[in-house]
Amino acid sequence: MTGYNPHFLNGFTIEFPKLSSNLSMTVARSDELREGYIADYPNFSIVINADEDKRSAAVVAFQFDQTLFKSTKRRGKWRMDYRFDDFDVLGPEYYYQNPYDRGHLARRSTAGFGQTQTEAQRNANETFYYTNAALQHANLNQDEWLSLEEYARNLQDAQDGKVLSFNGCIYGDTDRSITPDGLPIARVPAGFFKVLAFVNQEGELEVRAFIQYQDREALRDKQASRRVGYDNVVYQTSLMEVEELTGLIFDPKMYSANPLFFSNQPDGNPMNVVDTPERIEITRNEDIISPGQTRKTIRDDDVDVYLIAALVNPDGVDAGNEWVSMINLSGNEIDMTGWTLVDRASKREQLSITKLAPGASHVQHLSVIQLNNNGDTLELYDADGARIDWVIYQEKEVKAGKPVLFMEPTSL
Repeated sequence: MTGYNPHFLNGFTIEFPKLSSNLSMTVARSDELREGYIADYPNFSIVINADEDKRSAAVVAFQFDQTLFKSTKRRGKWRMDYRFDDFDVLGPEYYYQNPYDRGHLARRSTAGFGQTQTEAQRNANETFYYTNAALQHANLNQDEWLSLEEYARNLQDAQDGKVLSFNGCIYGDTDRSITPDGLPIARVPAGFFKVLAFVNQEGELEVRAFIQYQDREALRDKQASRRVGYDNVVYQTSLMEVEELTGLIFDPKMYSANPLFFSNQPDGNPMNVVDTPERIEITRNEDIISPGQTRKTIRDDDVDVYLIAALVNPDGVDAGNEWVSMINLSGNEIDMTGWTLVDRASKREQLSITKLAPGASHVQHLSVIQLNNNGDTLELYDADGARIDWVIYQEKEVKAGKPVLFMEPTSL
């Protein structure tokens, strides 16, 4: 069975990731597997972390050709892979009557490519192995992770439509767990990573790495960023951070092709790198950093003005009488002339206030932005274009006639 192809990208050989010594001791091994530990499927290969409380993919290395996509149907049935012992991989019992989906790591629709419709459908069907599934919360699998998958599938920057995608689970020190009746405990991944590699429009290798958490609390001690963040948000990050969190060692060429910095900033800091390791919240595709791109100025930690609440659905519809409130928790009056709110659709609303006294709050009634009942992101920018604060809310938080709170009253 043909799996990951290191020669898939024209002009570049990208070797299958190597394993750190610690990770190597935990992977499932069998004489049925390539090199004793790599399971090959059509256009992707999987390494299983067989730790008793994990039993999920350490990495799924996947290639796809956008020029050969076909419209495929969901015809596959989830099944175990006979090449693995049953106790090496989480089976169907771990996805039964709980909030966790069988999250595809190699996505079905993205695997649906080939020279013919039959080939594309067969490739899509072969993604329905439990080796390719992970315990992914339904809210994440059907929303933010799906958005990241769509971004990868429709990536506009690949010169010839060929893309490599490396995906897998991230675990923390205090992961949640589930225990089906009569079966061993399984840890729920704290998050997932996706690393994309492609030849860009200039003919150069480019790599973009992403992390998405479904439980940031489990990774509290491993967080490089000092900024409080959210579950379910996509972060663009450095490839070295993915290595540190997973124990995977990628092809050396990929590190220099990744635009984010893990440690040393560039001389003179022409790209406005604020801190390292870099981790950039992605609320829209325009936020994704390309090589040499200047970063937006972030003043979240410098200016103590915060978004605190929003009336998203005053009448059960997406328009009319909506507002966003903010508060000045500093000891100084803040000049807010020219400040703006920006939503996920990049609509901008200029604030109606010019100054905000210490401890005072402001309610901005919206006329340009229409808050989305299905969830949205709001960012607050000063007159110089520096981001002062940002918040995200989900559909489940939206109640008719009740504001969504971004800060608890006890923290004000």
